[in-house]
Amino acid sequence: MSYLLLKELKRSKYRLLGLVGQGQFGRVYCASHRKTGRLVALKELDKHRFPTHKFLRELRFLLSLQHANIVTCHALEHTPTGRYLVMDYCEGGTLRGLMEDDIRLHPLQCLKLVIDVLLGLDHAHSRGIVHCDIKPENILLALQADGWTARVSDFGIARVHQESTDNRDGNTGSPAYMSPERFYGQYSVTSDLYAVGIMLFELLVGFRPFSGVPAAMMSAHLNQAVKIPATIPAALQAVMHTALQKLPARRFQSATQMVAAVRSAVKASRSELEQAWTDSRLLRSSLVLPASLCRYVKQEALAAEVQQLVTAPVPPRTHVLTAAGAAALVESTVRGEEEQVYQLCRRYIGCQTYPGGLLATGAAPFEGEERSTAVSVQLPKTVKELLVRPQGCFAITQRSIYRIPIELFQQGLVPQAQTVPQQPNHTAPPQQSVPELVAEFNQDFHATIETKGRWMAVAVIEADKVTSVLSFWNLSRMQSIKPGSRNGNAANAPSLTAHLFHLAMADSRYIVAFSHIVDKGTHSHITGVLLEIFTRRGNPISAFSLPVPLRQVVETTTPYRVVALEPGHTNSVLLIDLKPLKLLRIGVDMVPILIASASWGYVLMAADGQIVLLDRHGQPAGRLAGPASPTAIAVLEPYGLLIATWKNGEGSLYTIDLRQLEVGLLF
Repeated sequence: MSYLLLKELKRSKYRLLGLVGQGQFGRVYCASHRKTGRLVALKELDKHRFPTHKFLRELRFLLSLQHANIVTCHALEHTPTGRYLVMDYCEGGTLRGLMEDDIRLHPLQCLKLVIDVLLGLDHAHSRGIVHCDIKPENILLALQADGWTARVSDFGIARVHQESTDNRDGNTGSPAYMSPERFYGQYSVTSDLYAVGIMLFELLVGFRPFSGVPAAMMSAHLNQAVKIPATIPAALQAVMHTALQKLPARRFQSATQMVAAVRSAVKASRSELEQAWTDSRLLRSSLVLPASLCRYVKQEALAAEVQQLVTAPVPPRTHVLTAAGAAALVESTVRGEEEQVYQLCRRYIGCQTYPGGLLATGAAPFEGEERSTAVSVQLPKTVKELLVRPQGCFAITQRSIYRIPIELFQQGLVPQAQTVPQQPNHTAPPQQSVPELVAEFNQDFHATIETKGRWMAVAVIEADKVTSVLSFWNLSRMQSIKPGSRNGNAANAPSLTAHLFHLAMADSRYIVAFSHIVDKGTHSHITGVLLEIFTRRGNPISAFSLPVPLRQVVETTTPYRVVALEPGHTNSVLLIDLKPLKLLRIGVDMVPILIASASWGYVLMAADGQIVLLDRHGQPAGRLAGPASPTAIAVLEPYGLLIATWKNGEGSLYTIDLRQLEVGLLF
């Protein structure tokens, strides 16, 4: 230990990724090891708020505790700028954060978390350590495929049985969770179990048994009987009553004893607890919003199924305009900026220009709307994904990348781009121009392009279907690249050794590779996801795994943030922040199949037409009853929503003005 205390590092071994919280004695950061990329939590130890003797006490406690339900301390980072404990990083945040996100946890998940806490406390108690500050803020969460794992943290005011309580801070703690004797500076293992009983009550009931100012809570803990709602199963009521006894001798005498009681109560009450939770095994939103019936600003018939909708503002026009084009530009300037909406239909890419005034007043489309133009381009191969950038519209097929100039879709700018009026029940005839071939590969691949179109990352799937070769392309000159060319980067191209399924832009300088982690025994069961972050030059920055499978990863307007669906939990979405890593499960009362990102939040849509709007923090902001059988959705910034539907050979493209609906969003 003396070696750790005396060791000074001229340069930290860790790269800070961001502030994740404020602890009792300093800030807590998420960091990655510079060599291994492993994520850790760096707990700052403020010299003034955390004097040396307290620092040594907590370090002594932490180094003696090694358990799956306790946050492990790995080392001490002692630098000229400060002292930091290097600890396990828990990407799920705190239990308090989960309880305050307008969601309700499944009762069985609540009980599972309580058992986790008790198992961690049992390990600490067996070593003579009493935590003395058990509360949701000090319970960290690690995400798992079946929910969360709870881990006890913050032993800053922990006590050892043999220590004297004759000190001025003997009653330090959180009054809402303190046992009666703790208010008088006394403590024992049963004090921790009393706090767990308060958490159990709060998790199952939705609020604490006692509330108010500290003096009122002290009086309640000492004198007021606990009233447990009759909705709680009798077996669990008995557990709460025992844990919350005023006298320590009448409580559970060990964490092991309380674990056995909780497990027995779960067995006796399982059917009753699951009765009202047939729609979800994990969580649901506690805020039930009324559904608003959608009123459509516009409805157009489609002649083919749309796989993807992409919206983009019309770029500045620098070409010489025809008289008609100049008149259209003047009118669009008066009415507002124009938006282009791209439709992907297998081998066809259609584009319709939406006049800026279409949603400017919230009224029906203005007269003369037929001047809104539609252009369609045919590609030689089926397109998997469409990426619209300032340099053009990039069409990604199974083994090729094509670019269609933006100008081709603009009215009156390109002579060979014959534009046609929008016609219901008909698609525009395809143009005869040949799209520009950007790249072609001998194997399947994944690609992502920087938002300004300056560079591109491509991962070619090797023949073994497991490894991928990552390369980076300079797109500043937008010249066609010969098939198989790696733009001079092949020799230094990094290799991804997992089942890659998605590439995403973290920001203008970094990309993130998402790969499936497959069970090593069967090679068929996906157990999690490996995330690897690279610079645009291919240098690895960090790599970490998520113990949850993902599908349909959608990039958002917020850097380092994506939204994804979990195959095992149909009634939730996962909000993933990569810097620092934070995972937030959001429960919804529908089964989303489509996701769209907006500047104000996120749109989730189910197959039956249900729509849930979330704000940027993942909180429910609105619920809509939209058209059934959607195939694609997109946001027409800032307050428009486009929905493409298709069923039995027929479909429509709907335009919705969200300002006309009762949603909790400000535009």
